Amino acid sequence: MRRLAFISALFTLLYLKISVAGVLDYSCSSKNLNGVNFKYCINQVDRTRNQDIVYFFHGISANAESWFNKGDTRSIAKRWLLKGYEPTIITISFGPAWMLVDNVKSRTLPLFKDHILPFLENEVGGLRQGRRMVIGQSMGGFNAAEATLRMPGYFSKALLLCPALSVIGPYSSSQEIADYKQRTRAEGFLVDSLIDISKHFIVDGEDWDHHDPLKLPESYPQGILKPAYYVSTGRGDNFGFQEGSQLFVNIAKKYSFQAQWAPVYGYHCSFNRQGAADFIRGVLK
Repeated sequence: MRRLAFISALFTLLYLKISVAGVLDYSCSSKNLNGVNFKYCINQVDRTRNQDIVYFFHGISANAESWFNKGDTRSIAKRWLLKGYEPTIITISFGPAWMLVDNVKSRTLPLFKDHILPFLENEVGGLRQGRRMVIGQSMGGFNAAEATLRMPGYFSKALLLCPALSVIGPYSSSQEIADYKQRTRAEGFLVDSLIDISKHFIVDGEDWDHHDPLKLPESYPQGILKPAYYVSTGRGDNFGFQEGSQLFVNIAKKYSFQAQWAPVYGYHCSFNRQGAADFIRGVLK
């Protein structure tokens, strides 16, 4: 019995080592489409076994390789591999900070929909019979919400990790911003920096209304596949995103989206790693 237990443990360790190596097996490149440069990475998997495609949008100051290099996101991929689940991961980046928008300042959203997504999926042989899903972290969580809500029918699931979802926008009043900081106990300089970054991509208050993830579920067209959401953030998020995350889930449910809020103890960017892995891997009920 001891010998069998030892052999079992040895195989488990070997499998873990193989799994870790598999997580790192990816390649990156850059591309210019319609005059816009972006970088992307794709992991190397056997697509005859699994045809799911999972897009990953990184947060501020990260890059296209963050999914493969950061411990928190690598932990999700490791949990998948332990269950024999190996989807194709496609990461994209327009730089250290970017927002998926459609306005006079930037048209990254239609560029992604009409050109980047078809190009990347052609690179891996198409979606075939797989599911198309998206994971967004921090500012990438905002971008994932934009993609799923403004590209109806494209994605079956969206995993939002410590997403940049907030009841205030870049053009909120000084009083609204001050109240937000006090109510959520967010760190003021972080909120201010996020507002400054957002103003580079959002034109004005009216434009924000067209992009605000808290307003978009109401206008999602009827009769088209609605994505399911799993939203997880730290209860003490330094940006105050826990408030917007919970509200987003409540609004999504109001408009008949499947949505779950999974808060954990911690700061930005804490999230439920096992729940996140299970959500993408699992089958919708």
